Amino acid sequence: MEMKYLSKESILRIPLVGWMMKMSGDVSLLRGDRSSGAAALIVCEKWLKRKMSVMIFPEGTRSFDGEMRGFKDGAFILAIRTQTPMLPVVVHGTRSALRKSDWRMGDAKAEVRVLEIIETTGMTLDDVPALRERVRDVMIAEIAKMRLAA
Repeated sequence: MEMKYLSKESILRIPLVGWMMKMSGDVSLLRGDRSSGAAALIVCEKWLKRKMSVMIFPEGTRSFDGEMRGFKDGAFILAIRTQTPMLPVVVHGTRSALRKSDWRMGDAKAEVRVLEIIETTGMTLDDVPALRERVRDVMIAEIAKMRLAA
């Protein structure tokens, strides 16, 4: 299944991976630049209207300690504006593969789980905080299950 990724602009400068992302039409933004974020959401909205899935990491960055951080609103605004269902995906076990602020790759056994679709039909922008927390709670609960099973 083809999809577009939303990532920070610097990722697209990484040899090979970043170049392929750029050529495939993945979306980038300048972290901390609100106008860049708004422009990126417009591009993502265009992809969604063309029935293309967009992968967004709602925390906006990886954490140093492996714990899930608060979510930013962009993905939820986008889903509600376009009335697009959300498909939460959780990944566990990648922390040692590429640590934050370290370029060296390590060994990792990762597990990915695709969760239940969360509909946004009928929601308004007033529902962004509740949707954001609902998705985050579902993801945290699933990661807790994955940790217990590991």
